[in-house]
Amino acid sequence: MTRRGTAVVSIAAICVLAIGSLAAAQIQRPPLVLQRIYYLFGNLEKASGTVTTDKGRQPATFSGMITFQVAPGQKGELRISLVRFNLVARGAPTAQGDSGVIGLHLAAPEFRASYDPKTGRVTADYRSTLHYELIDRIKGYRQVDTRVEDDVLVPFTEEVAGRLTGRLPAGLQPAEKGTVAFDGETRLEISSSVLGAIRGFDLIISGRLEWILRRPAERLRIQPVFIGTGPADPTATGTQFTALMNRAHEIWGRCGTVRCLAFDVKPPLYVNNPAYRVLDDAAERAALRGEVDVADAIEVFVVERWALSLSVSTGGGSCFSSGTASAKIVTSDQQLAIPCPAPCSSPCPAVCPGTTCQCGPVNVFHMAHELGHALNLAHPGDAGLAPSTAGSIMVPSGFCCDNPGVQSARNCRNASNPLLYWGRAACLAGPDIMD
Repeated sequence: MTRRGTAVVSIAAICVLAIGSLAAAQIQRPPLVLQRIYYLFGNLEKASGTVTTDKGRQPATFSGMITFQVAPGQKGELRISLVRFNLVARGAPTAQGDSGVIGLHLAAPEFRASYDPKTGRVTADYRSTLHYELIDRIKGYRQVDTRVEDDVLVPFTEEVAGRLTGRLPAGLQPAEKGTVAFDGETRLEISSSVLGAIRGFDLIISGRLEWILRRPAERLRIQPVFIGTGPADPTATGTQFTALMNRAHEIWGRCGTVRCLAFDVKPPLYVNNPAYRVLDDAAERAALRGEVDVADAIEVFVVERWALSLSVSTGGGSCFSSGTASAKIVTSDQQLAIPCPAPCSSPCPAVCPGTTCQCGPVNVFHMAHELGHALNLAHPGDAGLAPSTAGSIMVPSGFCCDNPGVQSARNCRNASNPLLYWGRAACLAGPDIMD
C-alpha cells in the first residue's frame, strides 16, 4: 500500500560472507579473523515524494533501490555504510519545459552512516549525481576526446547533497533470514548546477527489509524499438537484435565473481515510419530516438542500416546520454551484415594492431560495447565517463572490426546507471582481466 508522502518499499536483503584469508601466524601477532559482511538492500516501487523545481514543489513518483553495507566490528558494534541509492522519476514541470526522466545515483562508492544501537536511528550524509533530459535538450552534450569513433554522447550532469535519516530496530543483529522494519526520509538539495531547473527532492520511505543469505544481481531493463508495423510485419527491423543481445549477456555475465550484472529484455515496441529504416544523417538519428521514451529502461533503437558516412564515424551505433536514466542506443541490423567488400575506413587496425577491416557478420560484440556506455563507461583513456580497461569490450572498433570479446574487473566495478535494480541471476563466470 502507498499513502500520500510515504513510499512502500519492496525490499530484499543480503547476508554474504566476505571471502578473505588467514594471515600466516606470527609469534607475537594473533591470527586474522574472517569478517562477515552483510547487505541490507531493497527495490523502491511507486515511492511518493516531491521534486522542487524553478516552478515550485511538484509531486513525483520514484522507483530505484537502496542498499546498506553492514559489517560487525570486533567489539560487537556495527559499521554501516550507504553503498547504493538509485532514484528515478518520470519527470516534473519546470519554467524551461518538462524535465523528462530524472535519475540520481551515488556520486561515490560508499558513504559512512551512523547507527545508534539504543534507538535504532541511522543517518548518512551523501552526494548524488543528477541528470534529467531537459539538460540535454538545452545544453547539448559535453566535448570529450573521441580519437577513434564518435559513438558515445556524454551528458552534462549536476550534483545534489543529501541526508538520509531513518530507523532500524534497536540492537540490530544481522541474521541469515527474517525481516526488519525500516522507516526513513531523505532530502536532497542542488550543490553543483549546469541548468538549475531542478532544485531538490524530498522522499519518505517505509517498509520491511528482508535478510537473505544469497547474492542478488543488479539488473538493467532493455527496451528494444524496431521499425515496422508490429511483430507480424515480416519486413520489420530487429532481425539481429537477439543475436547481439546474447553476446551482451555473455560479456556482462563475466562480471559474476566481482559483481553480478544482468539484463532484462522487454517485448519490442514498433515505430511505423519507413523513413527510419535507413538513417541518412545525425539529425535523423536524433529524431528517431525521440519517438519512444520509457522511464524504466534503456531504449535500443534498431534500424536496417545507416548511411556509410555515419557508420564509419560512429562504428555503426551510438549511445546518447551515456550513464544516465535517459540513456538511449541507436544501432542497426547491418552490424551482422556488413557489405562486401568492407568499407575499409574503419579505425580498427589502429586500435587493434594486426587486424583488418572485414565484411559479413563482424560486429557481434557491438551491443555489449554500447551497453557499456549506457553503464557509464568511457573508451579506455577517454574522459567524461568512468574509466574502462584497455584491451576490453570498451575498446572502440569501427564498423568493420569487432570490439574485443574481453571483460575486465574494472569495467564491472565501475558500471553504474540509476536504472539498475536488485533481482536474481546466476552469475558464476569471472572477468578475463583482473585489474
